[in-house]
Amino acid sequence: MTTSTHPSSHTPIYEELVEEHGDILAEARAAAEHSQLTASQALDWSDLRRRE
Repeated sequence: MTTSTHPSSHTPIYEELVEEHGDILAEARAAAEHSQLTASQALDWSDLRRRE
């Protein structure tokens, strides 16, 4: 997954919005990646199988 802060094409409207409000797409992407990591760690029961 890439983490670029804006699309590759020149989009002045997008750039203005990022300046005004922050890069919401990048923040949402980072939050989704963090959620995926947290969920995979919470659902990883491989340690329980090794202890048996």
